[in-house]
Amino acid sequence: MKKFQMNIFLTVGVVMLFLVSSIGSEVAGFIQTARQDSAIKKNNSTNNEVMVSCIAGGIPTKKQISFESCQCLQQLFSALIEANAHNPCGENTRVQKVRFIEMLADLGLIAHDISVEEICSLIEPPWSHDVLSRRWGHLMPPRSLDDENNATLLFCSMAGTGWGFVIPPFLLPRPRLLMQWRGFYPDSSAVSVAEMATGRGVIARGTQVGTAFGFIGVGFAFAFPGAPAQFGFLGYSLLTKLQGADMTWYYANFPPLVMEMSPEDGAVEVPVSLSELQFTLKDYDWDKMTYNVVTSPDIGAGADSNVGNGAYSIPVSGLESGTTYIWTVTVSDGTDTVENSFTFTTEAVAPVVLSPIPANGEKNVPMDITQLQFTLKDPQSDAMDYTVETSPNIGSVHVTGVHDGTYTVPINGMTYGATYRWYLNVTDGVHWTRKIFSFETGYPSQFDPFEFGWQYRKQITVDHTKVASDLTDFPVFISISDSDLQTKAQTDGDDILFMDGIGIPQQLNHEIEQYDGTTGELFAWVNIPNISSTVDTTFYMYYGNSECSSQQHVEDTWNSNFKAVWHLQGNPTQTIQDSTRYENDGTAYGSMSSSDLVYGKIGKCLEFDGVNDYISVPDSSSLKPTDLTLIAWYNPAEETPLPGYFVAKQCHDYWGNSAGQTYSFGINGNNLIHGGFEANTYEQVDSVGSYPVINNIWSHLTLTFNKATQEGICYVNGVLNDVKNPCDSSVLWYSDPWDFTMGGSRFGTGSSHVINRFYNCGLDEIRLLNTPLSEGWISTEFNNQNNPSSFLSIGPEVPGP
Repeated sequence: MKKFQMNIFLTVGVVMLFLVSSIGSEVAGFIQTARQDSAIKKNNSTNNEVMVSCIAGGIPTKKQISFESCQCLQQLFSALIEANAHNPCGENTRVQKVRFIEMLADLGLIAHDISVEEICSLIEPPWSHDVLSRRWGHLMPPRSLDDENNATLLFCSMAGTGWGFVIPPFLLPRPRLLMQWRGFYPDSSAVSVAEMATGRGVIARGTQVGTAFGFIGVGFAFAFPGAPAQFGFLGYSLLTKLQGADMTWYYANFPPLVMEMSPEDGAVEVPVSLSELQFTLKDYDWDKMTYNVVTSPDIGAGADSNVGNGAYSIPVSGLESGTTYIWTVTVSDGTDTVENSFTFTTEAVAPVVLSPIPANGEKNVPMDITQLQFTLKDPQSDAMDYTVETSPNIGSVHVTGVHDGTYTVPINGMTYGATYRWYLNVTDGVHWTRKIFSFETGYPSQFDPFEFGWQYRKQITVDHTKVASDLTDFPVFISISDSDLQTKAQTDGDDILFMDGIGIPQQLNHEIEQYDGTTGELFAWVNIPNISSTVDTTFYMYYGNSECSSQQHVEDTWNSNFKAVWHLQGNPTQTIQDSTRYENDGTAYGSMSSSDLVYGKIGKCLEFDGVNDYISVPDSSSLKPTDLTLIAWYNPAEETPLPGYFVAKQCHDYWGNSAGQTYSFGINGNNLIHGGFEANTYEQVDSVGSYPVINNIWSHLTLTFNKATQEGICYVNGVLNDVKNPCDSSVLWYSDPWDFTMGGSRFGTGSSHVINRFYNCGLDEIRLLNTPLSEGWISTEFNNQNNPSSFLSIGPEVPGP
C-alpha cells in the first residue's frame, strides 16, 4: 500500500499537466481557456518540440513532446472543462477525463508501474449521482441567472487550470478539509464547478478565487524563476464557493426516467392472465410529464399528460402462450423525450405452431403446390388435436391424438392471382392456440408463358468472355431501349418476365429499376442462378400480356448476403428505397429536390451539391456485418474535395472525440480516393487503396473485409488496387448507433451526429453485403455495369404459337 501511495504521489503532478517551452534560459507556459488561447512559444532549438514540466516527488521534471501533442493536450483539457460545466455526470464528461489520462500515458508521462485505471479511480466520484439526485436534487432550488459573480454549489465535480496558486500546493489522493485557489490574470484561468445532484454548472474565467470544502482529487501548483505560478486540479468536493469577474452558468435538464417496470425487462414465464403493465416515472427536476405506451403484438395501450413523479399502469388483455411482447414507454418533460422499450415472454402452456408453409403473407406462391405444412410443439408434450380449414375451400382436415412433429394438409384447385386463408386450431385438451395464415398465388413453379397469355419472347445471351469466374446468384444488369417493348408491353412493364429456358422453364427473379413505356427504355436486374465463364449463358425475356399483374420479385432478386441495395433512382424528396428484404431505407437532407435526379452510370442517379446535400440511413443490425463488401459508383465534380467520407457507416471515434467511420469510401489528405475501416475503440484506422480524384469520370469502387484473414482489399473499376493484411483488428468497431450516410458525413472533432462534410459528386448503385466478394465477381460486375451492351446481347423477337 505504501508503495502505491508513493507512486500516486510521484504522478499527481502529471495528472494535472502544464506544458512549457524552453527558450534560452527562460520558461514560458500556456493554458487554453474557452475564451482565448495564450500564445504558445515553440522551441526552435529542439526541432519544434515542447518541454513538458511537472512535479515528480516534489522536484520539477521535464520531458520533450511534439508541438502537435502539446496542442492536443490543451484541447483535451479545455474540452473537459466545458463538458464538466454542461453535464458533470454525463458519459461525455467521464470519457473526456479518461481520454486525458490515457493520452498522458501514451506520451509516457505516467510512471510505468501505475496503470491508467489506478489514476482514473482517483477522479471518480466518491458518491452516487443517482442517490444525490434522489435525496438532494429537489431541495436545491434553481439559481438566478442574475447571480453573475458568485456561486455556492453542493456535491460538486470540479476541473480547473490557470495562473495563480492553489493551497495546499500538492493534492494527494486523500480527502482534504479545505482547498483554495486563486487566478490572478484576465483570460488566464478556466475553472468549472458543477453540482452532480442538479446538473447546474458554472465556468469561471480569468481572475477568480475559490474554496472547496471536503475536496478529493489530484492537482498541484508550481513556478519557475521568471514565470508566473501555475495551478491545476481535478476532483470533487462536498461544497464549493467561487467568486469571479467572468462567470457563465449552465443548467442541465434531467430527462425523465422510466423505472420499476412490471413485468421486469426480459422477464420470462409471465402468466397469460396478466392484466396490466406497471412502471414508475421519475424526473429529478420535478417537471410535469406526458407519456404514451404501446405494445407489440398489440395487447393494449395507454397515455396521459401533465403527470408527476409516481407509479402508473395500463390495462392489457389477450396474451398468448409462449409469446414475446415488446412494450414501449415514451415520456417527455417538455424538453427531453425518452423512449424505452421492454420485453417479456409469457409462460409456454399452450401448443405452439411453427414454420408454416407457405409463410404468412407470402406472394407468388406457385398455384400448383399440393399441400400446406406446419410444425406443432406442446410444452408439456401432451397429445394434441388440430383442425385446418381454408377459404376459399381448397382442403381441410381434423386430426386427433398427435404429438410434437410436422404435419401436412393436402390442397388442390387453386387459381392464379387469388388470396387464400387457412385457419389452424390446436388444443392439448386444456389450452388452445388459434392461427390464421394467408398467401397469394402466382403462376406454377414451372410453366410455359405462352400458355398463360404471353405473346412474345427474346433470347438474352451473356458473353462468357466478360465473366471472370463461374458465379451463382449473380444479378445481371440489363440496359436496353426496345421498340418492341414500347408497342407491345404494358406501359408500366408489369408483364416483363424472365425465364431460364423455353418450353416449361423456371421463372427468374427480377427487379425493374426503371422502365419508360413511351420509349421502351428498360433498366432491370435479373438474378441468374448460375453464370458460366466458359460457355455463354442464355435466358429469355417474355412480354405482351395485358392481363397479368407485376411479375417482379424485388427482394428475391438479391440474396440474403445483400444487406442493402440503393439504386438511387428515385425522387430524393421521397424515401430512398433499399431493394433488399432488410428495408434499410434512407432520407435525403439539405436542399435536395427532384432536379438532383439525373441520368448516371446505371439509369438515374442522385447528384449532391457539396453544400448541404446528403442521405442518411438509420442504424440497423443488418448494417453491422463482421465480413463485408461495400460497393459504389462515384463521380466527383470538384478537383480537391475535403478529407472525409462520401459513403460511410458512421461511428463516434473514442480517442479523438471525432466522428469517424466503421467502413467507408472517402478522400484522404493527399486528395486520393480510398476505402477505410475503423477497427476498435482506439481509432486503429486502416486505409486501403489509393486512387486519384478525376472530375466527371465515373469510378466503380469496391471495398472488402474478411474477418478470418484480417484482410482489407480495395478494387477500382474491377481491378485490384490495394491489399492490407493484416488489418489492425479482426473485428469492425460498431461503437454507436450512428447512421449510414451518402454524399456527406460527420468528420473531425466533436461527438455530435451533425453532418459537417459535404461532397459535390454523383453517386449511383451503392450496396452492402455481409461477405467479401471474390475478385471474379467484382470484375464481372464491373464488366456488366460499365458496358451492358457488350456484356450481353438481345436476340430477335419470337412470337408465341
